[in-house]
Amino acid sequence: MESYIELTKESLGVPFAIGRSADLYLLPNNQILKLFFAQTKKAEVDTEYENTLEVFRLHVTGMQCYGKAKVGERYGLIFDRLQGISLTKLPDKNPIELFRIADTLANLHFRMHQTKSQKLKDIKLILNECLAAKSLQFLSPAQKERIKSYIQNLPDGDSILHLDFHPENVIIQGKDRIIIDWMTAAKGNPCADVSFTKLLFTDAELWPGTPKLKILFYTLVRKFILHGYLKAYQLQSGITDSSLKQWRLSSLILRLGLWNIESERENLKKQIEVWLENGEQST
Repeated sequence: MESYIELTKESLGVPFAIGRSADLYLLPNNQILKLFFAQTKKAEVDTEYENTLEVFRLHVTGMQCYGKAKVGERYGLIFDRLQGISLTKLPDKNPIELFRIADTLANLHFRMHQTKSQKLKDIKLILNECLAAKSLQFLSPAQKERIKSYIQNLPDGDSILHLDFHPENVIIQGKDRIIIDWMTAAKGNPCADVSFTKLLFTDAELWPGTPKLKILFYTLVRKFILHGYLKAYQLQSGITDSSLKQWRLSSLILRLGLWNIESERENLKKQIEVWLENGEQST
């Protein structure tokens, strides 16, 4: 029988932060509870638990997971409480840091990809599972088979992949740079991970309700950071634009299959349909 720490909503008080998928609560002993929203499946929480244990064991993250919790019908995980701020917010304290974000991201990502894992799920298996998701039902069986065949022929690998790697998932704590949120972690070719980060900078929705003026500003900032990140990563790794291009379709499938954010849906679907019409030339 699985072991869960049973907690009550009354004992937790109010969350100190609310994310896309979970509420965060302070706990004793310098720990936090990441309490997932009710629609989050237990299997997804279990996956983040196992992934976090693995990457902590391999020293890829400095954030430890201490166990699983349950509050009513909601599942949660208990983590270290990190005393820091996200890489995104660092320029608020020192504007010059804006010009260092790209290099920091590239360095962290490249080092992550030097670590190998046999325990994490292979990205190709995750992609095949995504194709069965409701959000990919617009594809015909023949189109899915074509995509599966394309994915199967992509380069293999056993590097640790984050698959949601962006500045908000890097916490600055003193001199440490701690990567968080490992639910989507996998193993595979590093180009898959870099391609997905590129998609996050170009196609992902900003936080819902962001004013239009801020959207314009952040869009420019994201382009600036992305350019520097790709340049720095490619300089260290030697990967080419054509190698990244090969994984563009997988990034679209992952984003739609795992997240399925309403405001992104039509754009992602259209890009997949264009790929099916034009093949690799479209990506």
